[in-house]
Amino acid sequence: MILVVKMAQALILQVVQSFQLNELYQRVILTGAGLERLPENSAALHIKLFFKRPGQQQLSLHLLAKNRHQRQTDQQNTLTEPLSDELKPSSRTYSIRHYDRANNLLTVDFVLHADPGIACTWAKTALKGDQVGLAGPGPMRMCNLEARAFLLIGDASSLPAIMAVIDQLPLQAKVQVVIELPKGHLPFIDCKRVSNINWHWLEQTFTPQTVLLPLIKSLALSLPETSVAIASEHKTVLCLRQYFRSLCIDKNYLYCVPYWRHRQDEETYHDARHRVMDS
Repeated sequence: MILVVKMAQALILQVVQSFQLNELYQRVILTGAGLERLPENSAALHIKLFFKRPGQQQLSLHLLAKNRHQRQTDQQNTLTEPLSDELKPSSRTYSIRHYDRANNLLTVDFVLHADPGIACTWAKTALKGDQVGLAGPGPMRMCNLEARAFLLIGDASSLPAIMAVIDQLPLQAKVQVVIELPKGHLPFIDCKRVSNINWHWLEQTFTPQTVLLPLIKSLALSLPETSVAIASEHKTVLCLRQYFRSLCIDKNYLYCVPYWRHRQDEETYHDARHRVMDS
């Protein structure tokens, strides 16, 4: 899965509210013209958010869109130069936690890191009226809603998306959720649905073969009827994807997206991430 975004359609959004949910998450509520394009049941879809670089007075999304268009029309890249880092905004991929269409409010949850990057820092200090850019959403959904049962596997990075998915699932469907959290962090459940869900909480060790994979194997799954979603750290996703592919699971019932890679930022991991999804 590749998140395809059209920069000409990037939006400028304004902060309505920013507050800390718990020790792991900061919730930011946004609004702005153009959000109405978000599809129904958009929760958990991927979006790109764009942030000013240090020293920038305003976002330069219009320059970014113009620069990309020029480079696409000049295949030899002899007429234009890439936009400099000083003008190009920083971008990060997030998931839609909720979109309130009636009030045109978009909710995004940010993981609070001990060593915060640009997105985490922005979210923690965001004030009403502050701006952020948005492109997307991408089209790929985390679950096959035609399934009778669901297995959702993730970590702190994907927990907001998993909560968003749970709120969309049929009430009669059986749901298993397996979440790895950093050492010392308590389980955090923030979804409206509470019935027919089995939660499994593990400490994240980045060695999925030792505890996580044995737990998955111990679950009573009816794979022909179960939609499996794996959204976590790079190594975990590769390990579990290999396992489920060995079971010949229908590709329409298997979603595998690495959200991040241990000890790498998003820019460094970008190309490798897309190679994983394309394979």
